Amino acid sequence: MKKIHDFLPELNCLSVIPNARGNSHAIHNGNMDSLLIFIFGVLTFLLCLNSEFVGFQCRFVLFAQEMLRYGPTFFPTSYQIPYPDYPATSTCLIWLFSLPWGKVTVLSATLPTAITSALILVFIYRIGAIHSREWALLAVLFALFTYEFMRESRRIALDQYTSLVTVLCFYLACSASVFGRRKRLWFIPWLYIIGFAFRGPIGLVIPAMITCSFYMWEKQYKTCLLFGLAALVLFGLCSGLLLAAAYQQGGDSLVSEVIKMQVVGRIHTYSNNYFYYLVKGFSAYAVSFPLAVVVLIFQFKNIFNRENEKYKLLGHMALWMGIILLGLSIPGTKKTRYLLPIVPALSLLAAYMFVHSDAKGILAGVRNIFLGGCHKLPLVAVGAAVLLCIPNPYFTSIPLWPGFVGVALLVCLVVISFKMNRKDRENPYKNLAVITIAVLSFMVFNIWTIGPLIYTSERSRPFVEKVESLLRSRPGSLAFYQMGPNLEDIKFMANVNASITPIFLENEEDLRRQSTTTCFIAGQTVFENLPQAITREMQVHGVGNIGHRKCVIFSRKYDLAEQCVMITP
Repeated sequence: MKKIHDFLPELNCLSVIPNARGNSHAIHNGNMDSLLIFIFGVLTFLLCLNSEFVGFQCRFVLFAQEMLRYGPTFFPTSYQIPYPDYPATSTCLIWLFSLPWGKVTVLSATLPTAITSALILVFIYRIGAIHSREWALLAVLFALFTYEFMRESRRIALDQYTSLVTVLCFYLACSASVFGRRKRLWFIPWLYIIGFAFRGPIGLVIPAMITCSFYMWEKQYKTCLLFGLAALVLFGLCSGLLLAAAYQQGGDSLVSEVIKMQVVGRIHTYSNNYFYYLVKGFSAYAVSFPLAVVVLIFQFKNIFNRENEKYKLLGHMALWMGIILLGLSIPGTKKTRYLLPIVPALSLLAAYMFVHSDAKGILAGVRNIFLGGCHKLPLVAVGAAVLLCIPNPYFTSIPLWPGFVGVALLVCLVVISFKMNRKDRENPYKNLAVITIAVLSFMVFNIWTIGPLIYTSERSRPFVEKVESLLRSRPGSLAFYQMGPNLEDIKFMANVNASITPIFLENEEDLRRQSTTTCFIAGQTVFENLPQAITREMQVHGVGNIGHRKCVIFSRKYDLAEQCVMITP
């Protein structure tokens, strides 16, 4: 194995330089950069969070709420029924962070993901820093410039745990190879176990594939085989423990559901859309995905020939990207968030375009076009933010406070960008500064414009408050009619400030059989399609939205003598 000094002529390495004093100073700088990146990441991902739970994350909020009420379990529960698609590890983290408040809050639910995403940024930086500090910083910027990564880092996102385990495994393998610290490799099997604990089989398979690809590209086939066998053995052991936990919690029925949901169902679900991730990547994972593809196309020959250590790292990133795209395209179940473990590879590939100073031809043209777009992005973002703040009949405008803050911050960035453009164009850090301003504009626009816009259109709390007020004025049970379980009802239940055990009804006769103290919730279209003979018996108490679905709260015309209290404040 080569020693680190063999790499010094080729690398402008942040962490290692040829003398002891410099080496200590560089490591100190690298550690300080990592700390600052971590703090910046956590603060960014927690900044201006919504005041209520919206969208897909409501499912995990309900899991955590039930864990607070009934205690930890191997699998999360909804309505006290085990949910077989995920182990409860991520729910346990939210539960732990929620204990000081005594309830699940937006902050306690999002904090584990924010910390995880910030750590991903740190290890993206550490991988890039093996070659140059500029490359490392640019890679972090491009991760933040990736829409799906930025969006998922500000909500509950289980796939971020897989991303962290994957980038950690690669960093340990890479740093062990470069710095000769082979003892680090003993941590990798433990990371496989952690990945499985958080995300099930996919949480182990993806990191294992990336680790094996590292050693395959390095032509260390014995080590590749060793980690492959270790992953296979751990996969069997972890799967056995998972099924044993399922049997302990829910018996044979839960075991069969776990196998179906986590393995068989994902593989056997039919889908011939094998290019789903390749197509979606250009939009959901912009801007890093398109730039990474451009780098691969125009540097393919150099990467294949492994002309130097930088091209060898690009080869690792290309394999990382290709393995995940190919591997995730085989199962029928496809979601853009499943692709999150690819972000470190995309970021490092995209950043290389601006580290490679002698790029010519089309690659140089793409770089110049992108930098030109970065120059204009703050101004474009200001215009778009102002437009979205204006009330109009076509969509809900942004609330005044976040809209004002967003526009004010974007105007400041426009001024900074304008002043920066007037300074010396030969500044060696010019590209880094331009991209930094563009990334900050992108982040501000997402946090104070796109986020509040989506939140306003997905709110459920106003309707929930109507229902809670109704249940306080006339205590009784709550029933969802032709809604759920585990559909829109989740968005409602995640935002209720009381412990409610709802009933789920499917047909018209069920409505008539319920007590007159029962309050029903149904989609507005479903309610309007009820026979007139039934609607005449019903009294509508309010209309509102659960997420983006218009719903109605109604009850039978009741006798005040009938009371049935089933709600505990």
